[in-house]
Amino acid sequence: MSEQHYYRIAITGDPGSGKSTFARAVSELTGFRLITTGNIFRTLAAEKGISLTELNEMAESQAEIDHLVDDFLKTLNDQKEHLILDSRMAWFFVRDALKIRLTVDLDVAVHRIFKDGAELREKFPDMNTAIDEVDRRRKSEILRYKNLYGVDIGDPVNFDLVINTSQKAPRDVTQEFEKAFADYKQKLSSSAA
Repeated sequence: MSEQHYYRIAITGDPGSGKSTFARAVSELTGFRLITTGNIFRTLAAEKGISLTELNEMAESQAEIDHLVDDFLKTLNDQKEHLILDSRMAWFFVRDALKIRLTVDLDVAVHRIFKDGAELREKFPDMNTAIDEVDRRRKSEILRYKNLYGVDIGDPVNFDLVINTSQKAPRDVTQEFEKAFADYKQKLSSSAA
């Protein structure tokens, strides 16, 4: 009897790339449980009585904040179920996952974020300021994870599938996923044989 394989789909992406929307769509498509580590950060921020942005800034100098999430991700290796993981670092901590990264052009990201988020519209007086802030956030995240783990979350070599969502409809992104997922399942099946 062959060993049971549990599918893990680790999804990360740039701010404004559609990562969370895509993760929900993949969860609906596959029927797998979705775990969003952003919810862990939101809960921590609420417990501390601060904003999510303030918690992210704290995490730049307080590694224990990231380690709480990382330790949780590591426990998922022992879960006996298929999972969709909406997380910056699940691709690094969860074994045998299909690693997907969504990218987006900076101007498109800012337009999407502005369209979806009243908080961003209120925070920045104009689009150029918003573009500078989103770019700073991207660079900060890349530096933060390089310092913590020695990995570049922006390097496409770390992923099985990288999709630039700037000019793609959600269905086109899902179709690219479906092909990669079929290949991933075949690869896991072959390794079990």
